[in-house]
Amino acid sequence: MDRYPSPDMNERVGVLDRRFEALLIDGILVAVIVGILGYVAGTVFLDGPLGGFGGLLVSLQFGAPVALVLYQTSFEGYFGQTVGKRARGIVVVRKDGTRCTWMSAILRNLLRIIDVLPVFYVVGVISAYATGDHQRIGDLAAKTVVVGAD
Repeated sequence: MDRYPSPDMNERVGVLDRRFEALLIDGILVAVIVGILGYVAGTVFLDGPLGGFGGLLVSLQFGAPVALVLYQTSFEGYFGQTVGKRARGIVVVRKDGTRCTWMSAILRNLLRIIDVLPVFYVVGVISAYATGDHQRIGDLAAKTVVVGAD
């Protein structure tokens, strides 16, 4: 993975296309990793035939959302993109075209809590289509945009 890809500032990326696909890829990746770890932990630490399955369910219910936010924050802060964003050819940058800072990555991902309300990113989708640069609430607060990557 390149340390930081070159952004194409002329290509603003909408929410319901490549950004959604990137989130789906990232969500599946994190769920598989967290699920495997939960299953192994459940097998090791819980008694009974459903120990591994119980660990899997608990980890997916409670661990996966936290792990997803940490994963997205870490990858966007360091690389400017997650594995899913890289697969879809997009990158997070500051509105002025400079690379996404750690503080911007933290802020935009913590505010996903608001963007996902009330369900299925309704607030984020509405705010993205209400702004010319397709920015979610987290993007507006962090002064970031998602653009194509060269």
